[in-house]
Amino acid sequence: MTMAKASVFALLVIITAGCTDLKPMEARIADLERQVNKLQTDLAKSSSNATAANKVTAASASAASDAARKAVSIAESNAAAIDSLNAKIDQMFKRRPSN
Repeated sequence: MTMAKASVFALLVIITAGCTDLKPMEARIADLERQVNKLQTDLAKSSSNATAANKVTAASASAASDAARKAVSIAESNAAAIDSLNAKIDQMFKRRPSN
């Protein structure tokens, strides 16, 4: 019987000792919760910044595309004008002076 009492007492001591170890675990869990909350906030900020950067990039790309289209249009217009001038010059040199 004394052995059974000693075993129960030892078990109670072990359980009590185990309960006192929960406080550091609770502190660690609370710290991890704070870290997760901070990471979620940082992630939301990063996502917002990325969205804003994408909008700016899209607007810049659109402006660059418009500028490129205008430049191509001007170049095509200039090429047509040069071709017309060259045709006129060629026509002038093909005429024979009349005597």
